Amino acid sequence: MFTVGLLAEAACAIGCLIILITWMRDRSTKSYSWWILGFLLSGLGVILAGQRQTLPQLSAIGVPGFFALFGAGALWCGLRVFDQRPLPASALLPPLIWAFGLPFAYPSYALRQIDYNLAIGTMTLLIGLDLWRSSSRELSPRLCIALICLFETVVSYSQAIAIFVMRDEIGQGPLRGWLTFAPFQSAVAMVAIVVLGILMIGERSERRLRDLAMKDQLTGVLNRRGFFEASAARLAKLSGKSCEIAIALFDIDYFKAINDKHGHPAGDEVIAEFARRAARAIRQGDIFGRIGGEEFALLLPDATINDARLVVDRVRATFSDAPILHGNIEIMATASAGISIAHARDIVLDRLMSAADSALYAAKKAGRNRTSILHPVTPTDRDAAPIVRSSS
Repeated sequence: MFTVGLLAEAACAIGCLIILITWMRDRSTKSYSWWILGFLLSGLGVILAGQRQTLPQLSAIGVPGFFALFGAGALWCGLRVFDQRPLPASALLPPLIWAFGLPFAYPSYALRQIDYNLAIGTMTLLIGLDLWRSSSRELSPRLCIALICLFETVVSYSQAIAIFVMRDEIGQGPLRGWLTFAPFQSAVAMVAIVVLGILMIGERSERRLRDLAMKDQLTGVLNRRGFFEASAARLAKLSGKSCEIAIALFDIDYFKAINDKHGHPAGDEVIAEFARRAARAIRQGDIFGRIGGEEFALLLPDATINDARLVVDRVRATFSDAPILHGNIEIMATASAGISIAHARDIVLDRLMSAADSALYAAKKAGRNRTSILHPVTPTDRDAAPIVRSSS
């Protein structure tokens, strides 16, 4: 049992140290504080449990168990904060099971072991089910931690049943023979969870870096690269389906004049405000991004020409209806838009973008502050002149 305790203590110490170093580099992530607390409490619980002979009274009243259970609850709270979800009230259930069972189990070592196994098994069951529900079911550190927790639940409940059956033989302990398997594999599981947790943090860091590479810093929407990658991925899913897909390009009218009159910071505010208002006006599932300067693009999956025009005109109206505030300055601005549409089964993104650009050019040429639509040209009519229709 000394080796088991040492292994568990080492896992808690390593986990706490790694999270502490990570937290010192990035103090904006609140989940790290919960994980540090969780490892500290769990480690202290393991240390106190190892002092059963030296401090029998502490073990008798369940102090090591409370530390371990609250430590596991803190680790779970950290996972929920990591996912930006509310703290789990059910994390208090396992300590309550331990607390309510102690008065009945107090005289007997075997009964205390049963009570603790039921409590820790319930904790790992709750954590495992929560992670299972929030995982994508693809092999990942999150899914692996969920499976380890659920396996821990089976082992803990089985251990409780076995100890109940053998309670007379166990007496005042300690556990011997095959009954030491459960504590040993729990210590091994703790090591595995630490490693997988580190991998999960690494995945989140990679995702953040990818988001930074795909997001426009001024507006927070997708940048050119992000828009094209997201659009290509969506088009690949829709390829071959019998629906229409529209692309709209937007350009803020007379943007150079705004910059010249009010300065570049004011111009930046106009661009950022267009992105904010447009993001509120588009449909859920549409893909929106800034592809350069004052130009934005919008992919509308499964949209007819009328659907696309309604969304695009809503974006333009939302932008132009209210002034943009920059300090004490009110700036009124409008936008032009060009729309092209094609069937999903034979769509080519570059061709659709080029057609939308032609429609946008037609809108600007017709006087700006309007929407132009380039009707689809079928594969057999690619040499025909495009048909452009404008609306203000």
